[in-house]
Amino acid sequence: MNWKAWVAASAISVLALPVAAQSNQVTRFISGSTPGGGVDVLSRILAEQMGPAMGRTIIVDSKPGAGYTIATDYVAKSKPDGNTVLITFNVQPTFGLVGPKLGFDPVKDFRAVGMIATTPYVIVANPNLPGANLKEVLALAKTQGRSLNFGSIGLGTPQHLMIERLKAQTGVDIRMIHYKSVTVMTDVISGIVDFSVLTPSSSAAQVKSGRLKALAVTSSTRLPELPDTPTVREQGYESFISDGWYAMMLPAKTSPEIVRAYNKALNDALALPAVRDRLAKLNATPAPGTPEVLDRINREDTQLWRKVIADNKIKAE
Repeated sequence: MNWKAWVAASAISVLALPVAAQSNQVTRFISGSTPGGGVDVLSRILAEQMGPAMGRTIIVDSKPGAGYTIATDYVAKSKPDGNTVLITFNVQPTFGLVGPKLGFDPVKDFRAVGMIATTPYVIVANPNLPGANLKEVLALAKTQGRSLNFGSIGLGTPQHLMIERLKAQTGVDIRMIHYKSVTVMTDVISGIVDFSVLTPSSSAAQVKSGRLKALAVTSSTRLPELPDTPTVREQGYESFISDGWYAMMLPAKTSPEIVRAYNKALNDALALPAVRDRLAKLNATPAPGTPEVLDRINREDTQLWRKVIADNKIKAE
């Protein structure tokens, strides 16, 4: 089915598309996550629901590495025909703010489709790191005069900038080690680095098994699956982001008709009980809305992180 026909049909009912009108058109959801990572899992949930509704075959294509810039660059340079879609997260507003110049513009080279969901973060550590929670870990490091190694998923990502702000607030020597993929969790488990910031979906099982120690959650309240882990705010630290977010984007020159078609299909999928149940298991809260809402959030987050970078004099290492 071509896009004009699909848009016309969607005005009546996306889910009522006749089988005979469907085509074998292949669409790719591009994820910067390795298979099993948060963005990858979310991409697959959406692909399963949106593909049949849109009369298209949707596959998830993982392009991990370089702090998600490989996947993002790929979509920025793809044809704006609706067949290549970026599934991203709140790393998008931080691209290019710290580090080398990129081959794409994270704002000008994309068209917002819509928010997908929000999620908190968990600050996790190697079980042998002294201290039962974030406050104790930082206090012990400071009194003992020793540094901590932090594993980030990339230079200039929200997780990196969040810990840079914590470093400035506490005066603890925290050394940043930037990873190009999710192997950071493996290195925290093995003790190569002391701690990191991950999503609940990627870390909760490791915490429950004892391979990781949860120091704090960035949400406003404790998480049901980690009831003994205090929030960052409970431990006396303010100015942390409380939620990360996931979003869908298309190349900049994609037509408004295609953007609207994807926005409708995305919001319809997020309204399905089966999708909402699966997101809940990932600690992700559906956040349907318009492209304009995502654009606004993107702009506001960019301003926030620019201020954090300036206030804390953060530079590429």
